[in-house]
Amino acid sequence: MKNKWLFTVDLDGTLLKNSSTGEINPKDKKAIHKLIEAGHIVTIVTGRPWRSTEKTYNALGLKTIVGNYNGAQIHNPSDYSFIPMTSYMNLNDVMYILGDKKIKAAMSNLAIEGPGWVMLEKRNKELERVFGFQNAAKLKVGINFHKLPLKPTGIIFDTKKGVNIPKLRDYLQRKYGDLVEFSSWSKGEGCTPVFDMTNVGVTKAKALSLMARYYSVPLKRTVAIGDGYNDVPMFETAEISVSMKNSSDDIKEKTTYTTEKSNKDGGVAEFINKFLADKDKKFISKLKRIRAKKYNIIEQTTKAH
Repeated sequence: MKNKWLFTVDLDGTLLKNSSTGEINPKDKKAIHKLIEAGHIVTIVTGRPWRSTEKTYNALGLKTIVGNYNGAQIHNPSDYSFIPMTSYMNLNDVMYILGDKKIKAAMSNLAIEGPGWVMLEKRNKELERVFGFQNAAKLKVGINFHKLPLKPTGIIFDTKKGVNIPKLRDYLQRKYGDLVEFSSWSKGEGCTPVFDMTNVGVTKAKALSLMARYYSVPLKRTVAIGDGYNDVPMFETAEISVSMKNSSDDIKEKTTYTTEKSNKDGGVAEFINKFLADKDKKFISKLKRIRAKKYNIIEQTTKAH
């Protein structure tokens, strides 16, 4: 297809109607199939591991690259000739960060994992449903910090109720941003948010850039759809960024379009259907102008300082 677009879609709070069950709104599924039939490329980029992404990937009938752990693992389950890319963390850095008093005070549970293995501090149904820990090849409940595998790919820690998530995220990024990447996102409605840690340089933006090059799609024809803080890097990289109605206001401010429907009601389908119906490109052109205006403001502010 001459003018194909690349769509990178988040799962929790975005494509998934229910994070615990992995349910997709039928409207979203139908819209994604239309998008693929029209010749466009749809990929998933999520903080989840592959084992809890596979069900959605198969339900959508995708054959494309997947970015798991926010891009720490990039692979194509449908093409074994695609060489997977995995980014590992420095164990000493991990231990140093986890010793921080503010993390200890905010944390209710902890999981450390790598390819095929998971160490989980304690069992938790909500956390296990989202991350599929029970389906890991090797799951160990109880963490012995003296016997950790040398190369974890990611750290997940659940938070206690009442934790100020933006404040904690800002603290972690400012203090340890040179060591690891931090992101926070929702496990679903009514659940406490989780933080994840990946190797420094791992972001959804990097996954989007790689996918655009791999599929030979210019960045001016890329769309990122998400709802949370871990989606912000790819919002800034994509030409068009879409936040959900259920996103917080500060996330909405970082995107070029916010859906009128939530993840439960088919917000992804709402945007895709508008995109496909935009034969004269007026809708897309409007969103491109919004992006240009946002970045012009950033450039002027930078020069002023």
